[in-house]
Amino acid sequence: MTIFLFIVGTTLLSLEVGWLVKKAALPLKPVMAYSEIQLQFIKIWVNVALLIGVILPSVMLIVFWRQPIPSQFFICYLIVVFVQLASEIVFSRWLCKSVVVIIGTLYTGFRIWQLWSGLHATTYSQPWLSLLWLVLIFWVMNIIMLLTMAFPSIFPES
Repeated sequence: MTIFLFIVGTTLLSLEVGWLVKKAALPLKPVMAYSEIQLQFIKIWVNVALLIGVILPSVMLIVFWRQPIPSQFFICYLIVVFVQLASEIVFSRWLCKSVVVIIGTLYTGFRIWQLWSGLHATTYSQPWLSLLWLVLIFWVMNIIMLLTMAFPSIFPES
């Protein structure tokens, strides 16, 4: 239920922000204004996110498939990831490209909470525990990147 309510709330908020930006009623840029170096960094970052944030948890789901608590955790985690990706694709095409910053920030914050809860839901053997920590640390770094690079790229110049 928590995941469903989060997805509904985030979707409504993202729709509202994207629509307000598109109508120029919210003073945010409709596109991200990245430098060439930042664009190169983002391309690499997206590939790392795919590897650490999607492929690694998918492998862990397969490994823990027969264990109810970890498999339920990884299924929920991946559902949230795929809803985020779908939202970013649809809303950035339909509303404005910069809405992905808002969506990414909201979902990353939720994902950090999800992973923290998942770490404490059951006991993992050392290699898997280390990989789960890697996923969590990556998403903490992602929110730092969003706040320090992505958000400034959508704020108007003063």
